[in-house]
Amino acid sequence: MKKLSLLFFLICNFCFFSFQSQAIAAEIVIPEKVSQGRGFIIAIKAQAPFTGYIEWRNKKIKFSSTNLNSQHETQVLLGMPTDEVKTQNIRISITENNQNNIIKQTIKPLKVNWVTHNLNVAPKYVEPPKEVLNQIAKDQKTNKATLARMSDTHTWELPFVRPVNGTISGSFAARRVFNGQPRTPHFGTDMRGAIGTRILAMADGVVVCAEPQYFSGNAVWIDHGQGVISMYGHMSKISVKKGDIIKKGQKIGEVGATGRVTGPHLHLSLYIQGVAVDAVPFFSQMPLEIIGGPTKEQPRPPMPKKQK
Repeated sequence: MKKLSLLFFLICNFCFFSFQSQAIAAEIVIPEKVSQGRGFIIAIKAQAPFTGYIEWRNKKIKFSSTNLNSQHETQVLLGMPTDEVKTQNIRISITENNQNNIIKQTIKPLKVNWVTHNLNVAPKYVEPPKEVLNQIAKDQKTNKATLARMSDTHTWELPFVRPVNGTISGSFAARRVFNGQPRTPHFGTDMRGAIGTRILAMADGVVVCAEPQYFSGNAVWIDHGQGVISMYGHMSKISVKKGDIIKKGQKIGEVGATGRVTGPHLHLSLYIQGVAVDAVPFFSQMPLEIIGGPTKEQPRPPMPKKQK
């Protein structure tokens, strides 16, 4: 049995694992703490090509390395649920030169105090009439299948492109009360935009759904690989179709006010292996911000004065 030395050290909330043997030489970076509702990165580097998988929250995410500047590396995105309170186990299996090594670590969720929104919408979006229940059930079935998608490779590259430049009108994971009745949390971010404003894809991917949905209005869902899915809702116009290969920054539709809305805006959701996370931190330059509260909402900018 070949001798394997494993070094562990902690810097700025990240656990760094470095292991060496005659066959294996790799580095793995794992965060020690992550706020509820945040996505985070597992980064792996090695001297030779490698494959492996991550076990996280009863999911297995496969990965393989790419060669970048004579170094083999990969990144895998994972997500911390908005309501998770228990420390989570993560297990990473990496195989290099036919030698396997296992890393086990825990990640602690940090509590976030989510805001509450009291909104007034058309009554049919709070108590849907019987004639639309089949449509709602169809939408739920489609979305469930979309969020279950899991490929072995990814097409995303960080940072993501901001789909519209408008300010934040509704923060991620806000507790929602419609017409005085509590409903599910807001698993997305609302971004202001005038009707007809171009909506851009956050990252490369493939369109897996592009259709009108009852609550989300005209919606587009894009699969970016390894369970990373983005969703764009309430569009006035859809510019792509199911099966289209999408490039980062490509127009996929236009801002609208379809579905359950109080006015024109883009509803943007980001899911990682079925876990909804705040998309806004992914628009900034790296390193990815994984600790913090909900993205701050911004007041509506004043209307420009009419020119004489």
